[in-house]
Amino acid sequence: MENKDYYKVLEVSQTASFVEIKMAYRKLVHKFHPDVAGNTPDIINRFKEIAEAYEILSSPEKRKRYDEIRKLYEYGQAKQSDFYGTPEKKSNYKASGGAGYKNGTTQRRENTFARMHEKVKDTHKKNVFADSLEAFFKNVGNSRDANTQKKQTKQKIDGKDITVDVEITLQEATNGVEKTVNILHIESCQKCRGKKFINGAKCSECGGTGEKSIYKKLKVKIPAGVHHNSKIRIENEGNAGFNGGKNGTLYLIVKLKQDDNCKTDGLNVIQTVPIEPFEAVLGGFITVNGVSNEKIQMKIMPNTTSGQKYRISGQGLSKNGEKGDLIVVVKIDIPKNLSNAEIALYKQLAQLSKNNLREK
Repeated sequence: MENKDYYKVLEVSQTASFVEIKMAYRKLVHKFHPDVAGNTPDIINRFKEIAEAYEILSSPEKRKRYDEIRKLYEYGQAKQSDFYGTPEKKSNYKASGGAGYKNGTTQRRENTFARMHEKVKDTHKKNVFADSLEAFFKNVGNSRDANTQKKQTKQKIDGKDITVDVEITLQEATNGVEKTVNILHIESCQKCRGKKFINGAKCSECGGTGEKSIYKKLKVKIPAGVHHNSKIRIENEGNAGFNGGKNGTLYLIVKLKQDDNCKTDGLNVIQTVPIEPFEAVLGGFITVNGVSNEKIQMKIMPNTTSGQKYRISGQGLSKNGEKGDLIVVVKIDIPKNLSNAEIALYKQLAQLSKNNLREK
């Protein structure tokens, strides 16, 4: 492997502080990021080289070890230069076959051989230092390969469940109905795939969150006989899983529409029905709507008071073979548009009445 000078890679001095190294790293990453500079092999290799240099120089322990081995390597290089001397001497030495210079005396040859013996030792040391530096770079590469392998084998993550309320009428609950509901899904951004950019930039699609919110319309069938707060489970319609994980589950919580005239109490249905004053006095039969919107005749007893309750057995909601009741609450109401004849009769009734309801 090539012996790299990480300081030159990050374009900083050997005495650069951590802050200077970090600033240089960010500047170079922004410049050589494949999304900015292009997705060519040279740019990718340059980007990896910058990341590798920052990994070593940003760690005090790794930087210290790298500096020590680097000094030993430079020492070995210097010794090699001393051994050969100038390029001309190096050429003469090789031409002589290692036996000294061509035109020297015997004594000079002997001295040269002695110096050669010492220099060979130094050269051997240089090789040891180079091997140490080579091993250091190899360990760095293996470490990065291991991290890459670890990233490639990402853990499967199952999608989260979604819970949505769906409101239906009593008639829909009794007969069953098909509803269209809006589901908010949280999915991984397709552009950045949930990854954050190293240089601190934000994805243009998700704004750096790694997720996108998507509304999806889904038609669901609500079976007959559901009641208030019933839970309907729909598999695989929750949020999508990541890295091969399974999708979540969609839960629909049924909410029966409640108003002042129609409420539920368990399986019982409480319905308020208006009656006229003469019906309250004389009694008789009235027609009410059942939970399935069918017409039910009910008898009103004479002298019925406002707020009085009548129970119709088995006409409420159903669950597991059990049926609730329909509870009718009568409310005496006076029509707004009375005819002259009706008003005349009320005046006659007022003259005939001997009752004073406000007397204690």
